[in-house]
Amino acid sequence: MFKDLKVYPSNSILEYDICIVGSGPAGISLAKKLFDTNLKIAVLESGGIEPEPEYQELNIGENSGPSYLSLDSSRLRCFGGAGKLWAGVCAPFKKDEFYKKAYIPLSGWPISFSSLESYYKEAAEMLGISYEKFYDKSLLGNTFKEKSFNELNKNNTFLSPNIFQISNKNHRDLAEKYKNEFETSRNIDVIFHSTATEINLIPNTKSVESVSVADLFGNKSTIKSKIFVLACGALENPRILLSSNKLLENGVGNNYGFVGTCFMSHPGIKDVAEIYKTSSEKCITHDINNNYKVVFEVSSNERNNQQILRHSLSISPQKNFKNKSSYNFSEVISDGVKLFENTSFLKKIVCHFQKNNTFSPKNWNLDIGLEQPPRLSNNLKLHFSKDRLGIPKINMHWNDISQIEKDTVLKSVRTMARELGALGIGRIKYKKMLLSGQSFKIDDPINHHIGTTRMSESPKTGAVDKNCKVFGVSNLYIAGSSVFATSSIVNPTYTIVALSLRLGDYIKKSIL
Repeated sequence: MFKDLKVYPSNSILEYDICIVGSGPAGISLAKKLFDTNLKIAVLESGGIEPEPEYQELNIGENSGPSYLSLDSSRLRCFGGAGKLWAGVCAPFKKDEFYKKAYIPLSGWPISFSSLESYYKEAAEMLGISYEKFYDKSLLGNTFKEKSFNELNKNNTFLSPNIFQISNKNHRDLAEKYKNEFETSRNIDVIFHSTATEINLIPNTKSVESVSVADLFGNKSTIKSKIFVLACGALENPRILLSSNKLLENGVGNNYGFVGTCFMSHPGIKDVAEIYKTSSEKCITHDINNNYKVVFEVSSNERNNQQILRHSLSISPQKNFKNKSSYNFSEVISDGVKLFENTSFLKKIVCHFQKNNTFSPKNWNLDIGLEQPPRLSNNLKLHFSKDRLGIPKINMHWNDISQIEKDTVLKSVRTMARELGALGIGRIKYKKMLLSGQSFKIDDPINHHIGTTRMSESPKTGAVDKNCKVFGVSNLYIAGSSVFATSSIVNPTYTIVALSLRLGDYIKKSIL
């Protein structure tokens, strides 16, 4: 059922079997997994059904690092949370991403791909996509960019394609998709305007007794439960743990100082290089299916040989006139007869007037999206200033791009240049922005918040175990991308849903 904190008498004590803090993709997926039980469940949402400015202000924090992260506009405090922001782009992790790599400190997961595969399939059904399509090679070579570089679609190449599917608007907002089920549920209460302000431990034990909650108008309550799950995202999860320190000096679950560390995102490095195609220009049919896209990266074996991170090589046609894929009559007239001195111009005009066709240009831009390695220097701590509820604000220190990230950019471009040269289809020129280092000065337009309560085999290298349980606390779990041990290059939401479904099954087995 939908409820609001203000309907309860002030300082009420509400009792449940499971308390889930957060109603974003992680919280919704976990609660959805528990629909078919007799467990009494509370889902606490800091905001309302829709975003409200006064609650959004609770996201405001400080940046102390050289790279800027948007702490407020990148998150929504409302039913569905970040599920209302993401573009629906989905892909699973690769099997080898769960392995430890000697050249990436703190790499490796305490779980394998196989332990997640069935949940990837279940998550695909929830998001309205096909798990099998990620591995369907018949899809390769069908998009406009692939057709323009169709020589790359072959075996035994240094580059490999990756398929990303797009969950459409009817499926990607899970809170909206399952809204009626939550609103009419008999065993699940979604309590709006209930911001978690404190995790309360039972004295002299390693168990959570309750979570204190409050709204912005003086209403407060205490939620008691057998099991608690933080599902507030990779910025808010560590903030709550670190600020809950009445009985523990360093915060809850932070005996070895890993809560808040190893923040990761997916920096987009622009102004990397220009590609000039030496092969023949082509008239190509437009993409017909917009439900998936294909991006290239250096193959897994070659990445390991070169000791670089995962990445995406993003190509796009340059927007100068000679290589425009479409023209209008006024442009043709304005340039007059000079246009017709270009022998390929008439071919472009003919292509333009063919149904669904686009002329593939000679000149392309190359940008690169990066996986980030887990680094202790990318960390979230508490600021001395507090929000309206008295919770310390976030102090975010996001460091400069690391050397292995820079190496990944340079080596991946070099590898692509080698491949294009070997195939005789093109050459690459580094841009001045990359050579000067300016390309590596970034903020975060991607806003993929990852890490900060990482999963590990030991509390000496992480915050939660393989079942997402906080080390040293018997009944506290964490769901969402904050538990990712490494960040991959894929959008995190698909894996967030899969991990949350896995956690739901584990909780059912442990409590029933």
